[in-house]
Amino acid sequence: MKTLSTLAVHQLKPFGVKLTKVDVNSPEQCDRIRELLYENGVVIIPADGASVGAQPIQADASLLKLAGLFGQVENYHPVNEAKDTAGKVQILETIGDTGTPADSFLFDSNMSWRVNPSRASVLCGEILAPSGGNTCFQSANQMYRNLSPELREQLHGISALHSLQKGYARVNPPDDVTNDVQAIHPAVIKHPDTGVPLLYLNSNFTVSLVGMSEQESTELLNRVFDEANRPDQVLCHSWTKGDVVISDNLGVQHLARADNQGLHRMHRVVAHDPYLRTERYVGETGDVKEAISNIEHYLKQDDNQAGYQEWAFRYEQDVNRAGYKIPAIATDILAQYLGQLVQTDKPLILDVAAGTGKNALLLMRNHGLTNLEAMDVSTEMLFEARRRELYHKYHVEDANQPLPIPDRQYDAVLCVGGLSGSQIRAQPALEEFIRVTKDGGLVVLSMREAESEYTAEVSRLVTTGVAEVVHKHSFVGIESNQEVQHQIFVLGALSDDNSD
Repeated sequence: MKTLSTLAVHQLKPFGVKLTKVDVNSPEQCDRIRELLYENGVVIIPADGASVGAQPIQADASLLKLAGLFGQVENYHPVNEAKDTAGKVQILETIGDTGTPADSFLFDSNMSWRVNPSRASVLCGEILAPSGGNTCFQSANQMYRNLSPELREQLHGISALHSLQKGYARVNPPDDVTNDVQAIHPAVIKHPDTGVPLLYLNSNFTVSLVGMSEQESTELLNRVFDEANRPDQVLCHSWTKGDVVISDNLGVQHLARADNQGLHRMHRVVAHDPYLRTERYVGETGDVKEAISNIEHYLKQDDNQAGYQEWAFRYEQDVNRAGYKIPAIATDILAQYLGQLVQTDKPLILDVAAGTGKNALLLMRNHGLTNLEAMDVSTEMLFEARRRELYHKYHVEDANQPLPIPDRQYDAVLCVGGLSGSQIRAQPALEEFIRVTKDGGLVVLSMREAESEYTAEVSRLVTTGVAEVVHKHSFVGIESNQEVQHQIFVLGALSDDNSD
């Protein structure tokens, strides 16, 4: 047993922890509870194991506070009824003795049918049947590790469709859900906090594998579940009234046993991150040097489109491993100058060379900027952005050609990582970026300092009176490659009256 302040941590088998002496008003304990959940997948707090001030742990206010440790509290579910008027405490109720087979329910991940799945669930036993009704959990990391190396490698490049309507129809009356919600996620995702690989296929809501026939998809899913599911690795919790169980919705899959004899009612509060998007996991192979090598290799491809098609699934892992800082720096600079110079509540931004959508994730999460459009030559790169629903509109275009976009459409154009001799050339691209930007709008460009054709084109645009340099910033853009200097230009688009 380990202690932190008064927090007592008891390790469970095959995974998970039980906590006692919990004080949710302690910031130190709250930080540790968050860590314990992401490290262990499930946290169980007995009814007498905690309190929140004068409130018992099973009180609605306590459940809401616990859920708030892991994100924003949800106030909507398309199927489950809410207990409270604010819609934040859901009622999960099953009536026993219905003849429903005990194994009729399936393991799933909450709201995997949504582009931003829920982050964590807080369950509390309110009314318990005399017997049955256990809640069971599987570790998504352990499920991944159960797979053969060959199958793991195959899944790294596969995406899956998740469906609310089809998933509910598998274990409930088919008319329970009339409006479907669907999302596409990678078959294997990276845990957003710990970085470990997680199998993100479940037998309830995962309905097909993208790009496969129905027969191929069904056969491969059956093989995955046969290898991944092992009864001796399942954690089953037998409820006592007032128990609280917190589960990491990405780190574990859960199943409610349908074998209760009589009424079984749970209260649930769900936390989510509106900007959470699943990130593809593509394996542990490769180090920083390999990541840098991949970046240099694909930046210099003669066939830019084919290169990015090939690189799309590994792109984020390579740039993250190499310490690629340019998107974070460029989006911060864009947001700063938009706030100072562009007077609109929802600036429309075109992200050129948008790739998998790293810029959009940063703009959304860090600055609340969501009115975004993407442009890229690679459909595979944009597939990653599309499945995460990061942009309102997608343009599959080559920025080396005149853009099929009318004049003065955007409050800002952002181009990060796309300006190099083998990718987007200075002409006609930079002038086209200015043309489609509103008067007084901004064009933010990143480039390597050694790429002189771009600085020369910036000087020409300034000289001809169509743009002005608002800001210039020099820096090292890749932490693991200190020899390469980058620079960012912030250009202001001027009206035609200023040009010669």
